[in-house]
Amino acid sequence: MAVVKISQKEILQDIRSGMDETAIQKKYNLSAKGVKSLYEKLIEAGLFGHKVDTVLRRLNIVNVLADIRGGMSRSELMKKYDLSAEMLKRVGKKLLEARGSRSVDDDPETIIEEPADFITTSEFVRHEVDLEIPVYDAARPEVQGTVRDISEEGVSIAGLEANVGDAKTLVILADEFGQFAAFEFEGYCRWCFTDPDEGTSLTGFAITRISDEDLGELRKLVRIITTGG
Repeated sequence: MAVVKISQKEILQDIRSGMDETAIQKKYNLSAKGVKSLYEKLIEAGLFGHKVDTVLRRLNIVNVLADIRGGMSRSELMKKYDLSAEMLKRVGKKLLEARGSRSVDDDPETIIEEPADFITTSEFVRHEVDLEIPVYDAARPEVQGTVRDISEEGVSIAGLEANVGDAKTLVILADEFGQFAAFEFEGYCRWCFTDPDEGTSLTGFAITRISDEDLGELRKLVRIITTGG
């Protein structure tokens, strides 16, 4: 049996960035059983619950300001942009710093540093997709990817490139048998992995905003994947 050597520092950085099981398997050439064993060893070693320094998030500061001026509450802002109370304070500070120094012609994006709590084991529970389910970026519908695994909290996609922190509206197409309708959601890229040798890419998105109707379709998809119907 071949022995796969893995850098503890590197694997921890990947997991803390939000990389899911599919990406871990591909990057480190592991089986599903191998990934499970790896997580168990990390848990036994007491490494879960540790923190890393920071990850970078890109936010459209013009959109945030428009929402604030439109009367959006703190809780609504936190939910829409997937922010903690502390992170919302940092965004408010960025807005104050930008007053008088940012024009309408400036780049609307701003970068904030987000403390990256080590991901708990429950966040690894995504459902691997064996079906061919197309997904695309609403801003570029001509470029499609394929859903690799999914949960109510996030999705990983093959063939749709993004940078960590990118915010996108993603559309998952309906299946041909009518078991679930097309639905969309807003999310931001938590991790990305590109294999230059194979010319493939995997990206992981956290779901930050989804309508009740679209959430119903997402749940149908998860149910189909987990139970077959």
